[in-house]
Amino acid sequence: TGLSVSDVATASSLTLAADTISVIDYTGAAAAACTLPAATQGTVVVYVQAKDTTGGTATLTFDAAGSDVWATGSVIESRGSSEVTFDTSAAGETQLVFTPANAATNLFTTGSMIAFICYEKGTWHIASKMGGAADATTGAFAFAS
Repeated sequence: TGLSVSDVATASSLTLAADTISVIDYTGAAAAACTLPAATQGTVVVYVQAKDTTGGTATLTFDAAGSDVWATGSVIESRGSSEVTFDTSAAGETQLVFTPANAATNLFTTGSMIAFICYEKGTWHIASKMGGAADATTGAFAFAS
């Protein structure tokens, strides 16, 4: 409620806007890095995947701005060996990286969303909704520093 919507063309470097749902057409054909705004209490940023990620294996990276971090213990769904896995953030991590498979079986695909929510200054919490198809057996998320 109350968020604006922005249709953003993919690029190698994107800055996601605060309190905005950004709909982005990343395909995996070229790497893309999305930088979040400063983590200010009450801020919400939503990334929505506009297209299928079947175009290649180039990464999609989310970077926290400045000294901002992911909340320690944040969990995101991933894939490993064609089964559901999860990655959990460690203290001080500032990146979230998605590596697609060059196939129509990626868990992060058309309509998938990641919401970044700030409850306390400097720290982002993550909520996600993946594609959910039964054949979504590829593509991996991992937190990093």
